Amino acid sequence: MAIMRQVLHIRCKNNKKTQEVPIGSTLSDIYQEINLKMPYGPVSAKVNNKVEGLHYRVYHNKDVEFLDLHTPSGIRTYTRSLFLVLCKAVHDLFPNSKVIIDTPVSNGYYCNLQLGHRVTTEDVDRIHTRIQQIIDAKMPIQRCETTTEQAIKMFTELGDLQKAKLMESSGSLYCVYNILDDYKDYYYGSMLTNTSQLHLFGLEPYFDGVLLRVPSTQDPSKLGELIRQDKMFEVFKEHHRWQSILGIKTVGDFNEAVKNGLATDLINVSEALQEKKISQIADTIAARKEIKVVLIAGPSSSGKTTFCKRLSVQLLASGVKPVQISLDDYFVNRTETPKDENGELDYESIYALNIPLINEQFNALFRGEEVELPKYNFQTGMSEKSGKKLHLGENNILLVEGIHALNPLLTEQISDDKKFKSTHLPLLPFCWTTITISQQPTTDCFVALYATISIVAVQHKKPFIDGQVCGQVKTNGFSHTKSRQT
Repeated sequence: MAIMRQVLHIRCKNNKKTQEVPIGSTLSDIYQEINLKMPYGPVSAKVNNKVEGLHYRVYHNKDVEFLDLHTPSGIRTYTRSLFLVLCKAVHDLFPNSKVIIDTPVSNGYYCNLQLGHRVTTEDVDRIHTRIQQIIDAKMPIQRCETTTEQAIKMFTELGDLQKAKLMESSGSLYCVYNILDDYKDYYYGSMLTNTSQLHLFGLEPYFDGVLLRVPSTQDPSKLGELIRQDKMFEVFKEHHRWQSILGIKTVGDFNEAVKNGLATDLINVSEALQEKKISQIADTIAARKEIKVVLIAGPSSSGKTTFCKRLSVQLLASGVKPVQISLDDYFVNRTETPKDENGELDYESIYALNIPLINEQFNALFRGEEVELPKYNFQTGMSEKSGKKLHLGENNILLVEGIHALNPLLTEQISDDKKFKSTHLPLLPFCWTTITISQQPTTDCFVALYATISIVAVQHKKPFIDGQVCGQVKTNGFSHTKSRQT
């Protein structure tokens, strides 16, 4: 009597087809069955909208979408796996060393290597060579599931007390760790299945550590462009200095502090640091008499409006009377709003703003003239006259906030000496293994703000890079509604 093979139905979102596969197949097996062609993938997949590694086995009918390096989830899987290979390479060459995956900066990841001596160019070259050897060896990346109690014991015996502390505070009964040859490590999220899938990386000296570079999501055949971000790096260094003062360097430390009832104290310290930073910014602005407008940019829901109000208080205390203006009132009429590739109105395009009117009115105010500010009616989609007249006195200064505030196109007719630029980021004074933050613009100041008792991953929208003068193009969801000479 023939035994009937048990099969599942997998609906592939990539090609909109349904495929029969044997029960217990891995995502790698399913990819081969479906016969998709992905030059830079797959590196992971969404299974019923949850990202899983290609090790994942299916035992029920599922919707599957395979992900490559053009997707945020795909590049995160690639980056985690590259971290694992870096750690193994350093461990192989310097057995008693420690690798700290630190901050995302300059389109890469700054890594603090504690080798027992200052990191040299020769060290970096040796590590680079060892990483390439591990990749060329096509080593499997094993996924192991065990009880959290057993994992804590294992990492404690390995001397990795911070990972043990993190697991103790996770509240999970089981956890997954990875093995690469003889090296064990713990990462939260999907991983590649083999080191041979790491087709491209970069490693070079960066300050007192190294910068690990990963492929660009726009063109995975190339590394992301290296952009120096010294100011951003200095902010992270100060961030680490306060971590040391507070004795909280990892999520495990943070969770333990919250468990011990110290959350309020940590938040109060963060609030005090925030207020001190804002006060210093206000003093800087007050000392530069030529400044007529403060441009404040940041991602959506980062607290720009709240920051404006708190800066206003500090400016008043410094003898400067601020006037707040929101760019939301400078939208063009809805009929003139550009559309994205799907035909939807794109309010995030800089050309959704009335750029000529902004430059005309701001320059008139700086000349001492009176202007009538616009008011955008979101119900009718029309720009209307507000009836509110504005004239700047000797001690007045404009505070302008919006996601495009730092885009040079917005205020291209206003001289740079009249501008003070600030990027507002909800940075936390506590860090975890990796934080995904897109490249930041170079500005007059950066502000590290806010504490939180939630352990979450934060990803910000990519802001405009100050100094780069170009028209907006369609990249990763942003529309290109007009072309412009650069």
